[in-house]
Amino acid sequence: MTDQELPHFRHQGDAVEIPVRAIPGSSVTAITGVRQGALVIKVTTAPEKGKANVTICEVLSGTLGVPKSSVRLIRGEHHRDKIFQVSGVSPEDVHKALIQV
Repeated sequence: MTDQELPHFRHQGDAVEIPVRAIPGSSVTAITGVRQGALVIKVTTAPEKGKANVTICEVLSGTLGVPKSSVRLIRGEHHRDKIFQVSGVSPEDVHKALIQV
């Protein structure tokens, strides 16, 4: 991912808010790019009972190298367009991690 392809994340205190476009029920679980400023994350889990949201948290925590407890959904629980908040990281940390995807 290049600098121009990075999502429009926002710094909030000791956390970063990352917009995500979720694509549940996919054949793979992966970050596949950026669409309209949001990180596109495909997950194999179904969008039922929050399973896809949990998988997205796991993808973000693994990619950013933070515990799963540091990632939480703050908006869009029942929608494709979501905002996740990641605590304990700086915008620079997020930038470095996503540029390697």
